[in-house]
Amino acid sequence: MMYQPQYFKLYELLPKKFYEDNKSNGVNLWFLFDNRLLWTLDQLRKKYGKLIANTWYWGGHHQYRGWRPFDSPVGAKLSQHKFGRACDLIPIETTVDEVRNDIIKRKFDIDYQHITCVEEEVSWLHIDVRNWDKRNNNVLVVGK
Repeated sequence: MMYQPQYFKLYELLPKKFYEDNKSNGVNLWFLFDNRLLWTLDQLRKKYGKLIANTWYWGGHHQYRGWRPFDSPVGAKLSQHKFGRACDLIPIETTVDEVRNDIIKRKFDIDYQHITCVEEEVSWLHIDVRNWDKRNNNVLVVGK
């Protein structure tokens, strides 16, 4: 079953050109994303309030915080973003550190059940749902 988020729109998670080139082609573009990520994004927004990903829709410059095409100028060659399994968020009603610490400390809470990796030492919240055994290895923390 395809999950379609309640609290996020495609333009918040897709790059501007890709969104504009494909928004009216009749294809449900949510298929680009892992449903575990989309479900988790909804849970985080319910729990922490407003979370911002891409800002291009409102005149900002961020457009690669959600899904990234394989020829994206941003990120690693095999970034989880390119597989629809990662998102970078800016919490507005709390701090990045609060959310990140909650995820690490409460890794098995239902809201965080699919998060397997976070990035630290950055000013945004990177989460992803990569194939990682967090039950035996904890949440993978990258960027140390």
